[in-house]
Amino acid sequence: MPTDCGRRAIAIADLVQRLAGHLDEHRDCADLAGSILEVTANGARWGVAWLRCPSCGMRWERRLALNGAP
Repeated sequence: MPTDCGRRAIAIADLVQRLAGHLDEHRDCADLAGSILEVTANGARWGVAWLRCPSCGMRWERRLALNGAP
């Protein structure tokens, strides 16, 4: 089992929790879009969560390292 497995679970849980808070605040926004995903950049794995609403101008993004990236 990879040594970063626990860190990954904690990071993804954090992203879900923070995204949920923003969803609650903007649930009435008709144009709200967002996602949580994992990406690899330069050999490092990242969890990324984002939300955007063109109608109200809200933009939110959070990135967390999943395998010890700086």
